[in-house]
Amino acid sequence: MCTSNNEPKLADDSVLTPNSTGIAPKASQSSQFSTPKKPMRLKKQQLTSLLLDSATSIFVIHYIYKNPSYLNPWEIPNAQLWVLGFILIRCAIVFYDHLVVFLIEKAFKCKVLPTREPGAPPVRYVELDTRSVVYLSLNSLNEYTFVMRLTYYLWDGGYQGMLPWRLSQLSLGNTIVAIGIMFISMDLLYAPLHHFLHLPSMYPLIHKHHHRQHFPVRGYLDAGNEHPIEHMIGVTCTWFAVCTAEVLLPTMKMLWEVIKTGERSDIKGILASVELRGGGVHAVTVLIFFQLHAALAMMNHSPFDAQFSLPFVGSSLLFGNDSSRIGAMDNIPIIGKRLRRVISGQWFRYSVGHHEMHHRKFNYNYAQYCLFYDHWMGTFISYEGPKTASELEAKKKAKSS
Repeated sequence: MCTSNNEPKLADDSVLTPNSTGIAPKASQSSQFSTPKKPMRLKKQQLTSLLLDSATSIFVIHYIYKNPSYLNPWEIPNAQLWVLGFILIRCAIVFYDHLVVFLIEKAFKCKVLPTREPGAPPVRYVELDTRSVVYLSLNSLNEYTFVMRLTYYLWDGGYQGMLPWRLSQLSLGNTIVAIGIMFISMDLLYAPLHHFLHLPSMYPLIHKHHHRQHFPVRGYLDAGNEHPIEHMIGVTCTWFAVCTAEVLLPTMKMLWEVIKTGERSDIKGILASVELRGGGVHAVTVLIFFQLHAALAMMNHSPFDAQFSLPFVGSSLLFGNDSSRIGAMDNIPIIGKRLRRVISGQWFRYSVGHHEMHHRKFNYNYAQYCLFYDHWMGTFISYEGPKTASELEAKKKAKSS
């Protein structure tokens, strides 16, 4: 699926580049047997990373010791059944990963991204190392726990036990509207947290490992190959999306009814008396959302040029690119340019190419589906295809001159 680079690799996965004679220069006699010293900055990063990982491990072990039901919300009676459930979930994820690739490639006839087409410059491909295997193993345990807790949450009726299960209770609000709220709310939390992980002080500690692969190709293996702290952040965002959809619609409806029937002079008292209500999303909708989210995360780390959008959501089609109203927004203090970027951009759009650009140029496209945050912050970048041989040569000459 992806053109791999067969050039020899260094220990840090960088490509060896021979000198003009085609032979790597020999080490000098004095430095041939000496060990290069690590920069002080790198030593500090490694120490900080060790302290962070150790503190996180201690916290997780302590929390599970105090709350053993976290790993077994269904109260599975013995360890053998618990392990069997883990194995079944892993097999299901592997099958689902291959199913998504099969459907995209065979059923939807989706082409590969321009960077993976035959004749394009070879892309950098990084094998899974020992740390990657450890991270994937820990994250698989977290995924199993998440699946158990999510299904138990749905079975228990969700927040306040009001989440519907019967098919007769399906409606436009708790299906289509709810799934839109889940995708938007998840990215509105995930994008700034993702941006936070890219801060210079945080990036080498947690998120850098996920970016070892500049051109993702392995689907689930590249999506889940991340630091366990980052994986937990992703799980938290998914929980946030489910809870937001469940409480937002019924709470807003109840609030509207209270305000409409109450006295206008007592709005503060009405707001203070309103409690969050559940039941705004159907259990089947949550399961569908989880399956879609998993499939899109896998595709985001595949070589296929899959994309879709809602053309009238945050789109310039509503106003036109050359609208004088949009241009006048630049005159609004502080937020004018950001408003223009949001209104004139297609911010509800999924594109594997957008996420590939994030892996290639780290400081752009932090969101996954709802690009509102990137348009607002000015971190959105459109997809760029591979450069031709003449363009690469011109760039090389420009650098040398």
